[in-house]
Amino acid sequence: MTPEENEIYESWIRFNTLLSEGGYPTDPRKMKEVIASILTGCEPNRQKSGPDCHVIGEDGKRKPCERKSTTAKNIKGTYTGQSKKKVWSEQVKYTKKKVKDMERHYFDRFCQKTGRLLESWYMTGDDAYGLIIPQIEKDFHMVRKDPLADPRPKASICMRDIKQHGTKVL
Repeated sequence: MTPEENEIYESWIRFNTLLSEGGYPTDPRKMKEVIASILTGCEPNRQKSGPDCHVIGEDGKRKPCERKSTTAKNIKGTYTGQSKKKVWSEQVKYTKKKVKDMERHYFDRFCQKTGRLLESWYMTGDDAYGLIIPQIEKDFHMVRKDPLADPRPKASICMRDIKQHGTKVL
């Protein structure tokens, strides 16, 4: 192992140890959520499931939030992996729970080379729901020719919509 590789390894161990000692998840898929939550004044979720983070609402209560991150040139949010329900009314109910019921949806853009959080925006769950439900509906009813294609409905929120409906945090 080269000195540089050893430094990478030791830094990785130290980072995971700090996360673990702080009660944060050490799952690499959750690390950006933890970092972005800390930097934007949110409370990262310390559980394996549930919302990505929480904010304190005007009523003083913890409110659940969703986070989407990218390393692309432009900020965006992709909603993939939603369970596909048997009928549209069930899909709407499920999507409301997963999207609309979240107080905020955060959109974070990280530098691909350094991992630095470059910008962060949020919008309300109502706004995010309003933007993605037409896409979810179209995708839900789409007949797929390839039986191996992922049947789960998906949607995305582009930079224009984030900047039009969102609030910049960082």
